[in-house]
Amino acid sequence: MPLWIIYHSPSTFASPQTKQALAASITAIYLAAGLPAFYVNVLFQPVEPTSFYVGGVARPAMGVEDADADGEKESRERPFVRITIQHLARQLPNDTVRDNFLNKVDAVLKPYIADRGYDWEYTVEELRRDLWKVQGMVPPMPGTEAEKEWVRLGKAVEFESEKGVSNL
Repeated sequence: MPLWIIYHSPSTFASPQTKQALAASITAIYLAAGLPAFYVNVLFQPVEPTSFYVGGVARPAMGVEDADADGEKESRERPFVRITIQHLARQLPNDTVRDNFLNKVDAVLKPYIADRGYDWEYTVEELRRDLWKVQGMVPPMPGTEAEKEWVRLGKAVEFESEKGVSNL
């Protein structure tokens, strides 16, 4: 299960349409890798500026109206978006796969964050698959007949254990 938690000020990602579009773009990354859509969870977590500090300064700083010589807002005035991405269903097995994934993440986030002038960062955590259950079941291994059935149905269903074990 990829779990994305997007921490942001209430003024960013304010419309349901923006949230839905970003969540759909994120989900598309994983669909292209063969994961079921229902594995992908995206949580938008608004955080008030008085509770969101970067370097000891609220982001965006309240009541600050300064701009630099080019008219750009100073960093402390721009919203800051912090994203945590957790992976359980798949791991990034090598540098090439990792770099390709990070490039896809950057491309998906760009129109929603970078192009809007927000400051941002993200981390990807790879967690132990053996500590994960869906609907009380240990999910089938990647590429197995049972996982393909989960993809086809778009939900977790019981499966015979031999159909969920990888032959790799």
